Amino acid sequence: MSLFALFLPVVAAALVILLATSLHRRLPPMLAARVVAASLIVIAFAALPSLWVIGASYLAHLPLVGVGFRWCAMAFGFHKDLPMLLALPALVISVVGGWRAVKVFRLDRRLRIDIPGSIAYVESSEPFAATIPGRGGQIVLSTGLLNLVDDRELAVVVAHEQAHAHHRHDRYLLCARLISAALPFLQPITRRLHFALERWADESAAARCADRELVAHTLAKVALYESAPALALGFASLGVAGRVEALLHPVRPCVGRGVIGAIWLMTAIAASLSLIQLHHLARLISALCPT
Repeated sequence: MSLFALFLPVVAAALVILLATSLHRRLPPMLAARVVAASLIVIAFAALPSLWVIGASYLAHLPLVGVGFRWCAMAFGFHKDLPMLLALPALVISVVGGWRAVKVFRLDRRLRIDIPGSIAYVESSEPFAATIPGRGGQIVLSTGLLNLVDDRELAVVVAHEQAHAHHRHDRYLLCARLISAALPFLQPITRRLHFALERWADESAAARCADRELVAHTLAKVALYESAPALALGFASLGVAGRVEALLHPVRPCVGRGVIGAIWLMTAIAASLSLIQLHHLARLISALCPT
């Protein structure tokens, strides 16, 4: 197998995904979040097998440790030494990325609450509001936030956080953070997803409160002080300027079905390209279980 054949599906899938996700701000927030989340999963399926194959094949050609990985190089057809400038980063990303993903998963398991509960209030002078990961949809408000906002603004904050909880935005964000931990170069796409989730919750709050200017005002006010917990979906945790601008303008008309169809078609093409990488896993299984 050549390196060109290994990386061609990855490069092609990445180009298609970048084109699809570049339109995320022009889409309704719910659709944008789903498109970007699907894109992240697709590119992960395309890139991770390539990195693992390159890293294991590089180890197979190292003295001493190479004996234990020789079967891998034979299984994938890499009989010659791989360029160190390519193989070493692939190996480092595979190992460090796996370790980072495990840390993200463990932190999420420590934070998550699956038992439903009412809004929890925390004694803290720092104003913040956050939705804790898990099926419980637990919303946490600080006493500092309660002292900062009035009743109408508090209703906006609660409506925003309830949208996060109701639509299980924590699942979207956990998936994205696991992928970007394993593949750090996908951080920009993870931020696009996080922004789309916040816009989704903003629009839900605006629909419930029937006052877009009030939501924008509350968001800008809380953003001056908020410091949300790690991995939690905070009220003003990301992209405040863009979110306020979107709220202060009329709702954009829904994009045409042709545009939506084209975006999903591009995502499907990228998914098809990423599935090419699955034959590497079949070869790996065949090498491990020759019978």
